[in-house]
Amino acid sequence: IMDLKKEVFLAIEANTKPDCLICTNTSGLNIDDIAAVLKDPSRVMGTHFFSPANVMQLLENIRTSKSSTRTLATGMAMGKLINKKCIMVGNCDGFVGNRMIAPYAGEAKMVLEEGATVEQIDKAATTFGMAMGPMALGDLV
Repeated sequence: IMDLKKEVFLAIEANTKPDCLICTNTSGLNIDDIAAVLKDPSRVMGTHFFSPANVMQLLENIRTSKSSTRTLATGMAMGKLINKKCIMVGNCDGFVGNRMIAPYAGEAKMVLEEGATVEQIDKAATTFGMAMGPMALGDLV
C-alpha cells in the first residue's frame, strides 16, 4: 500500500499549485516515507481525523521532519475552521489517539469477557465524559 500512496502523492504534487498542502489521513503509514518521494516534502503533513469524523472532535495534525511552519499553521487553522479540537503530534506509529485507544479498547473487551454488558461498558465511559463508549466506537470504525 505504501507504493500506491507514494504514487498518488507524486500525482498530486504534479497536478497542484506549489503552495497546495498535501495531507494524508493515514495512521498506519510513515508520513516521512511518503513525503520523501516528493520534490517539495515541506508541503506534506498528516491530518488524522477520528471515526466517525462527524462525531469525534479530535484532529491530530502530524508534523513530518520536513513539514514547513506554513504547512503546519495552515493545517491547524483548517482544523479550527471546521470546529475540530486540533493537536500537533509527531510522526510515530499510531500517533497519540491510536496509542491511547488500544489499551482502552483492550480493557473494555476484558470487562466484557468478565461479564459486563456492552451497555454497561458504554454507559460507564459516557458517564465518565467520553463522547461515546468503546463498544459503540468499535462498531463505527
